[in-house]
Amino acid sequence: MISKLFQKGVLPGRESTKAAAIPVSTPDISRVIKVKPVPAEIVPDRIDPDDMGERAEAAVDSLSAQFEVWMSNDLQRLRAAWATAQTPSATAEDFRSLFLVAHNIRGSATSFGYPAISRISESLCKLLSKTAPGENLALINLHIEASRAVYRSAARGEEALDIADAVCDALETKVTENVVAQPV
Repeated sequence: MISKLFQKGVLPGRESTKAAAIPVSTPDISRVIKVKPVPAEIVPDRIDPDDMGERAEAAVDSLSAQFEVWMSNDLQRLRAAWATAQTPSATAEDFRSLFLVAHNIRGSATSFGYPAISRISESLCKLLSKTAPGENLALINLHIEASRAVYRSAARGEEALDIADAVCDALETKVTENVVAQPV
């Protein structure tokens, strides 16, 4: 029976090599897809890393005027999520929403020029990951109010940065104490 399958070409063998020798036509897609040549002035002979760096900095600088608005909007979302999480009927999903807003701020605040807010949000995320609805409300509120205060004073010099760092240190210490004190 197996020899019949070899003879019919179902299984690979000597008889099936005849079928493999049949040429397959490949369609010519060059008539359908037309590739436009790239002008020489767009593709430089050599890419200058300094030029690329300057272009990247210029792009960031052009967006920097919007950073303050974006940060303000993010902090408003944080306050709204916190207002929802403070209600007596708050659910775990409400706290998850608060965590997600804080997590987004943590990721973007440094890029927006607010590294202290990023630290505060990271501390808040750590706290929220170990907090059930209704727990640690005062400490959560301190994080949110500290973020707002840092945002309002961000352009007020070195003293404001020192104070922001001290606030961050204190909040991080308190969160570490609370997280360690709670069973996993």
